[in-house]
Amino acid sequence: MLAKRLVIVGVSVAAALGGAALVFDQLAGAPGASLSAPSGTGTAAPDGAEASPAQGGPDAGIPAAPGTATDSGTGQSPGAAGEGTGSPAPAAGLQEVLPPVAAAPTGLPVPSTPAALVSMPLPPTASAQGKIVAGFPEESLRFPDGSVVVSTGVSAADTVLQVTADAISAASQDSVVGHFQQQLAKLNFWSEPAPATEGQRAVRFVRGADSVTLTTSATGTGSTRFMLLGNLHTTAG
Repeated sequence: MLAKRLVIVGVSVAAALGGAALVFDQLAGAPGASLSAPSGTGTAAPDGAEASPAQGGPDAGIPAAPGTATDSGTGQSPGAAGEGTGSPAPAAGLQEVLPPVAAAPTGLPVPSTPAALVSMPLPPTASAQGKIVAGFPEESLRFPDGSVVVSTGVSAADTVLQVTADAISAASQDSVVGHFQQQLAKLNFWSEPAPATEGQRAVRFVRGADSVTLTTSATGTGSTRFMLLGNLHTTAG
C-alpha cells in the first residue's frame, strides 16, 4: 500500500511540473511578453551604456552626493552650461580693454614767466640832470637811500627801453652792490661779475632778454659812485 501511494504522489507531482512548464513556455512565445523583474533588481542596460540608479545599476538606491544633483530633464549639472556661476564668460574673440594709465609727471615744474618791467607805449627819449627823468623805471631800479642823483636818461627803440643812471651813495661799494643784488633778485634776475677797468667793479644782472650792468668806483671822500646801464623789453622774460 505504501509503495502504491508513493507512485501516485510522484505521478501527481510530475503532472503539476509539466503543466507549469507548459504555461511558462506559452508565455515566453507570446509577442511583447516580458517577465517582470523582481522588485529592487532593475533591468539590464543596453550594451555599452552604463546603468543609472533609476535603471537598477550598481548605485541604485544610493542618493547623489551633495553638489552633483542634475537639472530636471536635462541630465546636466548646474553650471555645466555656464548658468548659475556668476557673470557669463566673454564671447569668443573679445577681450576686455583696460583704460590707459596716465604717465606720472617727472622733473621739476616749469617756473612762471615774470612780468615785463616796462610796457607800451614807451616814453620818448629824454635825459635829466640831478633828478630822475620821466619814464625811468625807478620802482624796479630803486637807488640806495640817501643817493645823490647826477643824471638819468631813457631811450626807446621798438619794444626796448634803454636806461642810464649816474649817482653817488655814501655807502661802500660792497653795500651798493648788495643793495642792487637784493632788489633785482626779487625780480628774478641773476648776477655775475662783468669786465671792468682798473679801480672799478662791475656786476651784470640778467633775466631772459633783460639785462642791467652796475659799475661802481670809490670817490676821494670815501663815497661810492655807481652807474647803471640797462636794456628792458616790453615782452615778458
